[in-house]
Amino acid sequence: MNKPVTPGCITRWLLLLQEFDITIVDIPGMDNVVADFLSILENNTEGTPIEYRFPDEYLFSIFTNTQWYADIVNYLTTRKVPRHFSYKDQWKIIHHSTRYSWMVGYLFHTGVDQ
Repeated sequence: MNKPVTPGCITRWLLLLQEFDITIVDIPGMDNVVADFLSILENNTEGTPIEYRFPDEYLFSIFTNTQWYADIVNYLTTRKVPRHFSYKDQWKIIHHSTRYSWMVGYLFHTGVDQ
């Protein structure tokens, strides 16, 4: 930002957004049809103040889809299986990892023809 002093609300937004890996791309108004249309609309609520409070401040759950090979890579690099896995899942990871090798940041699969 070019401003030397930022208000508290903007600072909170900046701190909140720093946690994420995002890229903001500015599109000129003529190329961005939606923003161009919204800027033309009449705004009858000139007297209402801007609300700086973030309505959904708390994020309750995040679902991440891990890659199929994540558990195998973790086992190959640390030789440890997560404790929360059942005995069957632990055996499965150990058994499947025998066909893979982790070398210099790459996962290699050993096929039947070596």
